[in-house]
Amino acid sequence: MVFSDLVLTFLSFWAFVHVIYRILLRQNSLHGTHQHLSRINIPLSHLPVSNPNLVFHKPPTVTLSYFCLRYKTTKFNAFFQSLANRAPKFWKIWFDIGVLVGISAMIIGIGVMILAGWKLLMGMIRSVEFNFQNHDINDNNFSLQPKLVKRSGEINHQIEKNNEDHQVFIPVIPGVTLPTSHLIYYLIALLICGIIHEAGHAIAAYRESVPIDYTGIFLYFFYPGAFVSFSDLHFNKCLFREKLRILCAGVWHNIVIFLFGMFILNSGIITLSMSLTGYRSVEGTGVSVISVESTDLTGILYPSTLITKLDDYDLNEASLDKWNNFLLKNYELTKGNYGFCASEKDITPSLDCCDITAVHPYGNSENKEISCFQRSDQNSSHYKELSCLHARPILVNINEQRCRKDLDCDNPLPMCVLPYTPSGFPVPVRIYFKHPPWIANQKENKEQVLLWLGDLENLWEIVQVSTLQPRWSWVPLWIPFTVEIIIRYTVSFSLALCILNILPAFQLDGYHALTTILTRLYEVDDRASTAISISKRTRQRKNLENGVVYGVTGLVGWVVFGTLISGVFFEGH
Repeated sequence: MVFSDLVLTFLSFWAFVHVIYRILLRQNSLHGTHQHLSRINIPLSHLPVSNPNLVFHKPPTVTLSYFCLRYKTTKFNAFFQSLANRAPKFWKIWFDIGVLVGISAMIIGIGVMILAGWKLLMGMIRSVEFNFQNHDINDNNFSLQPKLVKRSGEINHQIEKNNEDHQVFIPVIPGVTLPTSHLIYYLIALLICGIIHEAGHAIAAYRESVPIDYTGIFLYFFYPGAFVSFSDLHFNKCLFREKLRILCAGVWHNIVIFLFGMFILNSGIITLSMSLTGYRSVEGTGVSVISVESTDLTGILYPSTLITKLDDYDLNEASLDKWNNFLLKNYELTKGNYGFCASEKDITPSLDCCDITAVHPYGNSENKEISCFQRSDQNSSHYKELSCLHARPILVNINEQRCRKDLDCDNPLPMCVLPYTPSGFPVPVRIYFKHPPWIANQKENKEQVLLWLGDLENLWEIVQVSTLQPRWSWVPLWIPFTVEIIIRYTVSFSLALCILNILPAFQLDGYHALTTILTRLYEVDDRASTAISISKRTRQRKNLENGVVYGVTGLVGWVVFGTLISGVFFEGH
């Protein structure tokens, strides 16, 4: 999906939402009136409530404003209050730990953002210098253009390595850094993180006798989240530590979810639980195909097909990691030294297949079955000589004979060859696989091989795989993959939201936490101080607070927007 398709999908979605909203509004199905929202995802908006023990039940309200849909309700107030009242001593200790974690996360987060900002700046400078050093000197129209194309070639690989070095945060750009097929999992994980974060604020608020006015969820552009609104009057009456318990509760819950998710992913619980039902683990033997997008592979790699090897790269341990590493970081892998046996009598007279250019990325031969090969016998006078040969008999052969030199081959007029592709062009990849037993005409379930010629990242996006394979044909394929990918995204986003949300920047929890901490540090005994000294200390506190908040806000803005710019202009996708 190209960028224009994403924009069209985005606008179509919101146009559809507005139409449905207007229809429901006319039918009086929505409680409340349409209004423009002045604040989005401000978890700690404070509204006065007279009695903290009263739970008001107001009708739920849906509001829509341009690209923001928000739903708020009081239905969950009693639930959060009940949780807080069941074990007040436990929650006191629980949220005291959260305060320590939150303050530590604030300090660490500032350090991480400083590091991220510095590495981002240095990485951009290096990338610009690299582009100027490697562009065609005859190209008078050289300019930095958005690289919304797939990575290929040594130059793009070098840029990718630079980006991995200089990016602490990876920008989430659907269709560029995030597979469009993962968008729904991404949104679900974000919503889970937001709900758990705000649940922490809600329980901590009731624990400190600060009543909640309402809770809700929202969708802002493509970003889903949750929010909690509670009483400003009761919050201001809280003591220093009580305020921090409420303010740090959200990031503390994000840390808990991160740790719990890491435990789930690394303990094998998912695999064990699924193995007790309708699935079996193929870890150590390969990866199982979940789905294949509509391509030439659709009629070959059926769902539940077991992929055992990519080229000479066995998927025999850490199967999923090896699959990802091969397709996403193939340029870092050590290539095998073994060639393929062929015969000089099969060489075609024309070398058109080796005419590989931007116009003809797979060669200029009329017969697409013919590919370019390079002699690999270093002891031969023909070393590195190019030849055009039929690719299938050489590469798509489960019993192919491998070689280091010509004499290793039994063929008449033997020669040892390797597929030849200039730097920057798609390379052929052999995919070894076994069909599931219920596929027709698979008598002995023998291993087969097919040849993929194209961008490896395309293959990664087209073929979705898992380490769990259904035992029977009727077992749903998507369940284990969906569970695991949502947990992985939830873990990743929980850690990122913890670092970002506790930063002392505008509209973040860290801003309120910093204000609370500085107010306590600059607190004076009014009876022993003059009005002038109180005013001076207040100005000192505000100056320090503004300096930190403006500085961190600017730093966050630079990292967020700089990372997005880097992802589009320098990532080389």
